Amino acid sequence: MPRLLLINPSIAHKSIGAIRETAWPPLNLPYLAAVTPDHYEIEVIDENVQPFEYREADIVGITALTASVYRAYQLAQVYRNRGIPTIMGGIHVSMMPEEALRFCDAVVIGEGEDIWHKVLEDFEAGSLQKQYRGFWVNLETLPLPRRDILQNPYYRWGNIQTSRGCPMNCSFCSVTAFNGRRFRRRPLDLVIEELEQMPQKWVGLTDDNIIGYGKKDLEWTRTFFSRILDKGIKKLFFAQASILIGEDRSLLRLASRAGLRVVFTGMESVNPNTLQAYRKDINLKSLNQGRYKELISNIRKEKIVFHGAFVLGGDEDDRSVFQSTLQFVKSSHIDVLQMTKPTPLPGTQLWKILQEGGRILDQNFPQAWTEYRLSRLVFRPAQMTIEEVYEGFHYLREIYFSFWETVKRTFYTLLATKNLTSTLIAYKLNASYKKAFRNSENYPLYNRPNLKKKFGS
Repeated sequence: MPRLLLINPSIAHKSIGAIRETAWPPLNLPYLAAVTPDHYEIEVIDENVQPFEYREADIVGITALTASVYRAYQLAQVYRNRGIPTIMGGIHVSMMPEEALRFCDAVVIGEGEDIWHKVLEDFEAGSLQKQYRGFWVNLETLPLPRRDILQNPYYRWGNIQTSRGCPMNCSFCSVTAFNGRRFRRRPLDLVIEELEQMPQKWVGLTDDNIIGYGKKDLEWTRTFFSRILDKGIKKLFFAQASILIGEDRSLLRLASRAGLRVVFTGMESVNPNTLQAYRKDINLKSLNQGRYKELISNIRKEKIVFHGAFVLGGDEDDRSVFQSTLQFVKSSHIDVLQMTKPTPLPGTQLWKILQEGGRILDQNFPQAWTEYRLSRLVFRPAQMTIEEVYEGFHYLREIYFSFWETVKRTFYTLLATKNLTSTLIAYKLNASYKKAFRNSENYPLYNRPNLKKKFGS
């Protein structure tokens, strides 16, 4: 019986960190396990919940995001140097296959489920190829992921995927390049069956947009939450959705009754020029119509926490973006705030523009990929210095996470949602972001007394 070892590397490879905060189970590895022949013995190492220890294997598969790919290359070398066939896949490897082949024996480009059987057949025949190109999978025939290969007690959250693909093609996002522009849904019956099998009470809906991109997708979402109620499934959900979910109060009410407690929305910016550059047409239209606050309010009124994500520091932003964003976050009573810096991930339009313009700071790849974790600025911005961007982030976060702002925000969350569970979720999410902010290497560097004078005007 051949031994297959699947590895999910962590960017925080020096320690496993806080398990309660990082314990989101990988979903791609259980899908690969589901299409692996029964005669394989499968083991998983997830560095997010356990430190790496060498395990014997006959073949190794490693997945990686851009931020974790340098660690993935290190682990691949451990097995490759021992003569064990090592396969790599995932978004980064799919965008940079030639780079990855310096560290492994074969790469899988694109979605791997339909090509994995061929990889294993070639491995058993001793004729492993260098590259395998997966197709966009027919989700109608995709089997249920094998969660039994994971150490479930570690994972406080479960996650489930109901769709793949996105037609939006935002400039900083690699989803379209990897999953295609066609939005594909899984059969509803299979999704419900999978949901009923999941042991966790807290479930993340990993779709980039749970409501999809048209009336048909919207009705699928409505039926999905109705079925959860009909089946008596008692779970609490975290979902990603576009701001347009706020237009449908009846859907929000239904989703809330079914257990939806947090909606994560990529707001990206309150600067229309930035939204235009990011190609966030949906957001730009809502912003220009003056509907941002209305749509956020509609979501919060249905006992759902609004988790707003902003990408600050792009070429269209100047120093005023931090104050304008802060004022909007406070006035719209966004319950949870995530802020990241624009990161040119391989395969995105942003990467192409900045690379061709010679604006990427550190070209020492693959080690430089460790900086591509959304919290670091890896290029020269157009209207600010690099230091000003870091100072602006510190200024905004210092005010947002201050004691009285936290008290007021928690009160407003409770007032709007009228739900203690939702309020507690929002408080804990913000506490987690605050802890990461205070513990970051940048905190002592930019904790300066003149920031309010510099950015507050």
